[in-house]
Amino acid sequence: MNKAGIYLHIPFCKTKCIYCDFYSVTKREDSIDRFIDCLLTEIKLNKTKLSDYTFDTIFFGGGTPSVLSANQIEKILTTLNKCYNLDKKIEITLECNPGEIDYNKLKNLKKLGINRLSIGFQSFNENLLKFLGRLHNVEQSISTFNAARKAGFDNINIDLIYDIPKQKIKDWKNDLFLGTSLEPEHISAYSLTVEQNTVLNSMVKNKIISMPSEKIDKKMFLNTIEYLENKNYIHYEISNFSKHKKNCKHNLHYWRLEPYLAFGPGAHGFDGYKRWWNKKSLNHYLTQLEENKLPIESEEILSKKDSFNETIMNGLRLMEGAKINKLNEYLDDNIENYIKPYTKKWPYIDNDGTNLSLNKKGLLFTDEIIADLFLI
Repeated sequence: MNKAGIYLHIPFCKTKCIYCDFYSVTKREDSIDRFIDCLLTEIKLNKTKLSDYTFDTIFFGGGTPSVLSANQIEKILTTLNKCYNLDKKIEITLECNPGEIDYNKLKNLKKLGINRLSIGFQSFNENLLKFLGRLHNVEQSISTFNAARKAGFDNINIDLIYDIPKQKIKDWKNDLFLGTSLEPEHISAYSLTVEQNTVLNSMVKNKIISMPSEKIDKKMFLNTIEYLENKNYIHYEISNFSKHKKNCKHNLHYWRLEPYLAFGPGAHGFDGYKRWWNKKSLNHYLTQLEENKLPIESEEILSKKDSFNETIMNGLRLMEGAKINKLNEYLDDNIENYIKPYTKKWPYIDNDGTNLSLNKKGLLFTDEIIADLFLI
């Protein structure tokens, strides 16, 4: 049976980090109970979608999903189980912040079936944590990780960020050393991106801070790959590394352009042909669903050109690459002829007959190569 994922966007946060462009709200804890009722309604209203699929991943993202109580999460999982065909070996991930979840809650979540955690460490440098607007300190990162282990979690991701203003290469190497010393099953190592509508963007625009040079960014990226591969982490997506068979199945649905349902304000869903998204407004979300109406803002049916470009964009970020047979579906010609003019300019493109991928050197130019290969 075909496999798909489920994403739940929990928009509540204690504070907004300066770099975050995901939809989130602060000081709205009083709306959480209403939100849960509406989320359950949205799930029920969508129960006929992807009815011929088995769902093998659930991902609680945000925002900060760990603000929900174990009882609230149980209600969500129970409703999903009633409405959808869930795989017996389902991967259920919950994002959480260090210092905002304790051992007892972790133990209760494990009992409910949450079997993968993603903990937002971001850095082991106190000054950089403060700069990023994080509320936790290094000690809380380590104690939250240890509490998760004690509660029985054997599949933990930690998020780390590099290319932060004033971060030195030795600081980043120290983060990698401390991160791997905890032996998480998965590490997401992201280069800090300046997104529009963030405080960081305003700071850069107003020259309050300046971002590190491209040379430093690339050096940190190469250091990351070398260091983590030496520690037996498999580099399977440009920013993601895992131990054997511990890659994030949920994110692979996105990167492989496989279907997923999404619930919550600002959440995007995809059925393989059509994409739809909810309005980024908690108030709109609550009022619509309290009237049994879906909070969808808009939808689009992907054209062949869109599908080709998205397959290239996501596939070339994966070490496995983009499927040749998929790319050929979207072209009037075939992929071999299509990429011929680009292979002299970019001698980093590999074609093994099954997948189109980038070699190690090509990873330094991923964005440029992807943009070049897009159908216009």
